[in-house]
Amino acid sequence: MMAIVMTNLENKAKAKPAAPAKPVDAAAAKPTTAAPAKPATAAPVAAPVAAASTGLKSEKIFGMMATYLNQGLGKDLIPKVASTFGFEILETKGAKPVLVYSINLKEGQGKVEKGEPKGADATFTMTDADFDQVCMGKLNP
Repeated sequence: MMAIVMTNLENKAKAKPAAPAKPVDAAAAKPTTAAPAKPATAAPVAAPVAAASTGLKSEKIFGMMATYLNQGLGKDLIPKVASTFGFEILETKGAKPVLVYSINLKEGQGKVEKGEPKGADATFTMTDADFDQVCMGKLNP
């Protein structure tokens, strides 16, 4: 799931903008009367993700996951996964967790929350570096 989220976010960031319009020859253009423009409606925007306070890669990844889910892009995962996962992130092996997050993929469009998971179906404890590698598909959990 995490690899899918990351791939989707990376692809969205790499999406190319639309090609610029071709210039129009003013002499060849016919005068027209245009209808008044309608005001544009803004697309819903997810709440901004707080800047990483620990400097750990995993905190940024959880932020990207939260944005993905807040935009409703993970709705199809809910009936397939139907689980809540807890994550305890360590700076180094054997250390105490410095970050604790939960990913709820049971309800609504899913959500990522900082803090102890409520009723987690599974809890994963790993270092920040290992979590990054798992999310990038370079390490199997």
